[in-house]
Amino acid sequence: MVEPAGYDPPVSRSDSPLVWYASYGSNCSRDRFLVYLRGGRAAGSQRDQPGARNAADPLDDGPVHFTNGICFSGHARSWGGAPAFLEHRPAVGVGALGRRYLITSDQFGDVLAQESGRDFDTIALPDLATIEGGTRTVIGDGFYDALVALDPIDGVPCVSFTSPEPPEHREPAPPSEAYLRTIVRGLADIHDLSPGDIADHTLAASGMQPTWDRERVMGLLV
Repeated sequence: MVEPAGYDPPVSRSDSPLVWYASYGSNCSRDRFLVYLRGGRAAGSQRDQPGARNAADPLDDGPVHFTNGICFSGHARSWGGAPAFLEHRPAVGVGALGRRYLITSDQFGDVLAQESGRDFDTIALPDLATIEGGTRTVIGDGFYDALVALDPIDGVPCVSFTSPEPPEHREPAPPSEAYLRTIVRGLADIHDLSPGDIADHTLAASGMQPTWDRERVMGLLV
């Protein structure tokens, strides 16, 4: 992803290096993501989050495109339906859409811990700047313990996370209305796409059909 000429990335507000966290699920909604930094409960969720130890807001955010698609599987009690995972296999055609946030590596680790329902001290991150773009690095056996490196943006590493085991090998399951609404409204906020385009893109994910159709997904954006 190429930044405009003269782009000058912000400077970290702590001793922790900066990273672009690339999200593809409910964190596509900025309001939902801020709960992982500030603490509290996201709209539609049934679970409180403690927030990160560094509660500062992201220094920047923007759209992101993945080369892999997403799928929905399992069951998240906090949302009442299947959560999203980034697939290990490359997408056939267009990959997933998401949103990236410029945060510190320490914040990234705390977000990962909360996503997995674990204590902060159980997350041991490698130097994110050393992970080569297009690779996965498994750091444990938690739900999202596979770090996925995208190409750096203006020298700042861009990293997401997914299941260590290929989530596309699991039984697909549909996301809940509250969870899906959070995702598609976040995508609409950061990507210049019509409701129909967002619905079509989302419906391509395994687990969406037959529970969800184009009209129902578009209705979440009203």
